[in-house]
This record gives sequence, structure tokens and C-alpha cells, in this order.
Amino acid sequence: MASDSNLKNNQFRVVLPVIFTFGASLVFFQGNAHADDTNVTANTAVTTTQTSDNQQSSNYQNANVALMTAQAVQTHAAEQTANTDPNKGAVDISAENAQNVANAPAVDTQPNVSKNQISNTQADPENGTASTTVSGAGNINTNGLSARNVQFLESIHQGAVDGWKQFGVLPSLTGAQAIIESGWGQSALTTQGHNLFGIKGSYNGQSVTMPTYEYYGGRYVQINDAFRAYPSNYESIVDHGRFLKENSRYSNLIGQKDYQTVTRLIRQDGYATDPQYTNTLNRVIRQYNLTAWDQEAFNDNINTGHIDNVSVQGDNLKVEGWHATNNYDQSMHHFIILLDGNTKQELYRQEVPGTYRQDVQNVYPNAKISGWGGFSLTVPNSANFAGKAIQVVSRYTKNTNGEPNGGDDLWFNSVNLNTNAGYLDNFNIDAATNTLNINGWHATDQSAGKDHHFIILYDATKNRELGRYEVNSAIRNDVAKVYNVYNAGKSGFNLQVNISPALIGDNIQVISRYSNAANGEGNYVDYWFAPKRFAPKTFNANQSYLDKVEISDNQVHVSGWQAADASVKQQNHFVILYDATTHREIARKQVSNVSRPDVQRAYPNIANAGKSGFDVTFDFNRAAYAGHQLQVISRYSDANNGEGNRTDAWFTPTTVPSNNQGFLDSFVVKNGEVTVTGWQATDQSYNQKNHFVILYDATTHREIARQQVTNLDRPDVQKAYPSIYNSAKSGFKAAFKLDSSLIGHEIQVVSRYSDANNGEGNRTDFWFNAIKLPQNLY
Repeated sequence: MASDSNLKNNQFRVVLPVIFTFGASLVFFQGNAHADDTNVTANTAVTTTQTSDNQQSSNYQNANVALMTAQAVQTHAAEQTANTDPNKGAVDISAENAQNVANAPAVDTQPNVSKNQISNTQADPENGTASTTVSGAGNINTNGLSARNVQFLESIHQGAVDGWKQFGVLPSLTGAQAIIESGWGQSALTTQGHNLFGIKGSYNGQSVTMPTYEYYGGRYVQINDAFRAYPSNYESIVDHGRFLKENSRYSNLIGQKDYQTVTRLIRQDGYATDPQYTNTLNRVIRQYNLTAWDQEAFNDNINTGHIDNVSVQGDNLKVEGWHATNNYDQSMHHFIILLDGNTKQELYRQEVPGTYRQDVQNVYPNAKISGWGGFSLTVPNSANFAGKAIQVVSRYTKNTNGEPNGGDDLWFNSVNLNTNAGYLDNFNIDAATNTLNINGWHATDQSAGKDHHFIILYDATKNRELGRYEVNSAIRNDVAKVYNVYNAGKSGFNLQVNISPALIGDNIQVISRYSNAANGEGNYVDYWFAPKRFAPKTFNANQSYLDKVEISDNQVHVSGWQAADASVKQQNHFVILYDATTHREIARKQVSNVSRPDVQRAYPNIANAGKSGFDVTFDFNRAAYAGHQLQVISRYSDANNGEGNRTDAWFTPTTVPSNNQGFLDSFVVKNGEVTVTGWQATDQSYNQKNHFVILYDATTHREIARQQVTNLDRPDVQKAYPSIYNSAKSGFKAAFKLDSSLIGHEIQVVSRYSDANNGEGNRTDFWFNAIKLPQNLY
């Protein structure tokens, strides 16, 4: 399986599919123009959110997705008060408008989100004769093939021939590889994404995620990875040729016309590890006579070319490519003509000098002009080009005005100059000032002639605009390096907004707009960024940690912190003790938050992080809850009693310590009975008040008898175990009749406290060591 191993960061070449008589070209997409944001994490406990209907749910947070299709969705300007000028500091949202939006009902609709729309900057020829338009499967051998397999060959025929014309990759090799690697087009990757060769990455921004195996740590591990997704098999075939051409390891097979040489070289170059790969390819090529495609590709009637780049670079439109033809002589002039691809109206023409292209010369060595058929044209950009489909015509002619006279025209497919891309670098709240910080970039060819740049704040929960603010576009050299777009170098924006607490919890969305009107209406182009929801830097953050739980005989001391954006609205902070064993609340206390600069450093964007601590002591009867699971809950509530709307942090339960001690003082056998004395002191006796002494046959594993006893004073035990609940009155004495059948048996005494009158139910036992009965019971 081939992988795109030569990608580099911050590089960008793109070709989008275009419609023409024999297929479409492809996208080769490299690079990015945004930095990852790294979230600071702290050690947090189990955290849940409890709503007013007493249902608990996990409090989770998902990273924001970026984004986007260009949609000019009209918004209506919200009435503005206070500061609306970003040059004067943080802008304000009208308090009245914020409250109106907060009081509005939520709308259950999918938010409008743009996706990066990238202009195609390459195009293949419409009328080229070297890229011969073919039909059907050609003259190959299809005997015995199913209709489905013949149809598959027809779908890859044109691309295989074009792969030779454009990249010098032998069609028979391409066809054989496509058959083998895609299973005649029936592999999951092919059926879902027309990806015949398993090339990873994305094509025109499109990919499909599939399971695959990678070699890690000495073994193969199954992972999910992204693979290029194509509009049709044609694009996959052509992309395969480009892949081999642009990877230097395969340079020795480019332009080779003998299929046996090519199949040997591609295995030798490391494309596949199967030692039989060459033999398999040769067998397929011979069986289906795929060399017939090679002969088609070797046709010498050459009039072909390629547009490498049509893009806006700064204030200029850049056009680069090549045109090779046999219909040429030295007296001819080379013109590049730009047309409106929709109306066919001529927009520009210019004679161009030849730019030598050794790569083209290598592929078309017999053409009258090939190597010197390269061209590079720089045209002053204007609104006349923005957003249009630009069609390039390359013309060789004897006329100095560029009108046809001898030579050949090559009409390339239209290239759309309609890039609309953006990224939100930062969208978070400064907890110290309750200020929303927004910065990012929006690059679009359609910004030409639209001199007003607005940032619109939109409540996606209520589908209402909060405010709009005109900003000065900032320099973004990083974007200009990646995107050849009209305003890429000056596409940045920065805005600070004072956030109203009334909006906390809503999904807030940023819209970047270029408009030709001072109020942001008129003719405009928008970029809608994804609303920020359940992300660490938005209004729903809830983080917490329990530093300490100290349990003594009569108190519980707890300390920790809970930082929650919802505390802006829910200002009553409670700490609750909860018995997770019986599922009952023990106590709650309202607390005053204490400073936690450590939390502020870890979570600077959570509203109350700097003052999120709690430290509280509860009266507590340890014996009453001995052995129970004690859970601490931190809660912010908008109600004085801690109910209402609330945000909880449920911490991991702690077991309440309990002590269970005992000792058998005597075991006396006399006159056919045994008398036992001793003591058992246990905290659980607080709730288990029935004390039993049980005689147990450890030999036969059967209970002999049990007797409920009244506890006796044991001041000696109290001195030894003063912290155990019943140590002062933990003694017992009991007598049991013995049967002669028990002679020689191991007898065990069990002291038990139970909450049931029969000694069952919840109980705490102390099993003393077994004692063997003597031969004489009298």
C-alpha cells in the first residue's frame, strides 16, 4: 500500500476536479496554516453535572472542530450601545440585547458552519490530443470477464493513458496495479472513496477513515487512518501517476516503455514487499493484453499540456504551466489568453516567453516544442477576476496580435478563484476580566472590492446576532505562505468582547465578513466558524479536585476546589456529604470560596478558577457510618438552598474507617457444657446493636448453637481501644450444652453484632481460633 511520505508542513499545492470531456484532474493538498492549541490539564476527580431534574450525567468536553463552507447567510445588525470600536479596547455587547437573547427560547437547529473552500489551481486540457480521449476498455483482452470487471477497466482506461502523457507512468503498470490492489474495484477503500491504491492523506480536502495495520513496537497493530477520497476512479488513477512522479525513489521508471522493466523497477524501488509482486503484475498485464493501452499512449499526435498553478499571490494573478505540440515552428508566437470560464468573454491576453521545462522535455522528447513550452504569467489582479472561473487558453500562432494562424490552441478547464478559508486560532474567556478573546484569520478571493471587515458575534443556541464589530485586518504571513489567495497576507483579525453573564452556557459562534457596505450588509462574503460547545475554553468548563478528606470520631474535614464557568450564574457554593452506601445525603454546608492561584495557572480560562477552593468541617459520627462509602460533592447553585439549577462535581468515594477487635478470655468445658467469655469491640455495633455468641463446629462446618447476650463492662478494653465505639461495654459470657458426638471436634467461637433480631441481616463477626474438645466432657 502506497503512502504519501513526502508531505511537508506549510506547503500547499492544490488541484480541484473540473468537468471536461474525458475526466477530471485531482487535488494534491499539502500544509496547514494554524497552530494546535494545547490545553493545560490538572489532576481531576470524577466529575458529573446534576441538573434541576436530579439526573446526573458525565461532564465531558470535546475539542472544537474547524470548520467551513462559504455561505453568505444574512444576519441582522443588533442594536449597539457602549463601546463598539475595537480600537478602544474590549467591545461591549448591548446589555439589553444580551438579556433579550438570554431570555429567548433555544432553537433546535444545526448551526451554520463553513468549510474551507479551496480554489483549484491546476487544470488539465479540454482539447489535448496527446491526452487522447479514449472510450470503453480499448483493445485489451476482456474475454471471460464479468460485466462488472469490464466496467471497472473502462473506468480506469482514460486515467491510465493520461498518466503516461502527464507523468510518464506506463499505462499497463497502472492498470495491473489497480486490478490487483483494489480487487477489481471491490475493496472497501475503493467502494467508499474510489481509492484504488491505498494512498493516505486527503484529496481536495476529502478523506475516508478506514482500519489499517501499522508496525509498532515489534508487532502489527490495527489503527484507524485517513485515506484519500476521490470523486471517481479516474482521479485516483491520475493521482497514482502523480504520486510516482513526485516521489524521487521511483524516478528510474518514469518514461520507461517496456512493461517488464517497469514492473521490475517498481518492486526494486520498494513499492511492495511481496517478492512475487513483479511476477503478479506481469501475469496480469499479459493475461489482459494491457500493453494495448501503452500503444495508445505512445500516439505521436501531440497537443497537450498542464496548468500547474492559477492563483492569486498578493496583488497579482499567477498562471503557470506548459503546452507541448507537434504543430509548431520557430516563427510562431506563444500567447496565454484568460477567459471568463462561464461567459467565455476574454479578460486578458499576453505573449509569453518560453520557460524551459526539462520534465516536459523528458516525457515528450519528439514534440516540435515541449521543454520550451513552459510559461509563467503574472497579471495585475483586480475584482474582475475575484470569484470567477478563469479559463486559460495557450495558443501558438504566427500572428503577433495572438489571433489564430497556424499552430495549435490548447483550452484548459476552468479554474475557480473562489477560495474561502479560515481558522479560529483563539476563542476563550479571560477569567480575570470575563473578556472573550477572539483571533484568527479569514482569507478569500472574494474580498476584492469589499473593504469592510466585520466580526459578528452570534448566539447559535438562540439563532440571534449579539453584535458586529468592524476590525482592521491584521498581517498573517503564515497564511500567505500556505494559501495563494487575494487577501491571505492580511487576513487576520483580533477582537476582545466583554461577555455578559446572561450568555454563559449558550453556544457562541463567530462570523467573519467582508462587505462593501459600512454597516456590513450590501455585497458580502461570510465565514461561519463552528460554535464553541463543551470545549475547555468555552462557557461550560467544569474541573475539580478533592485535596483532602480527614475523618475523626466526630468530624469530617474536606478541602479541594471546583472551577466552573457556570458559577458566574450559579453563585451559591455548597459542599455536600453523601452516603454512597445508603444513597442518602448526610449534610450540606454553604461555603465561601477561597483563593487557588494554582488552579488559576492550570485553568486560566475558567471563570472562577482563581477563587475556586473550599475548606469545610462537618460534625460527623464516624461510628454511625463505619465501613460506608462517604462521597463529597461540590455544587454551584442559583438557589439559596443549593437546589435549582446547579453544577456538581462528585468526587471519588472514601471508605469511612472502622475497627473490629476481639479476644476470647476463656473456654471452659465442664459438666457437659462449655462456658465462653471474652469481648468484641467494633464501630459497626453503633448500627448493629444485637450481640450474639455463636458456637461453630469447624470440623463439620456447621453451627451448633447461638445465644444473644447482654454486653458487659470492659474498662480494660476501653483503655486499650478508646476510639472504638463500644469498647467500654464490649464483654460477653455464654454457656452451651455439648453433645458427646462433638468429642474431638474443632470448636470455634464467633462473636457477632447484627441489625437483625435473629443475628442475620447486616452483621460484623469476629471469629476466634478453633479449640479441640477433650475426650471427657464432664
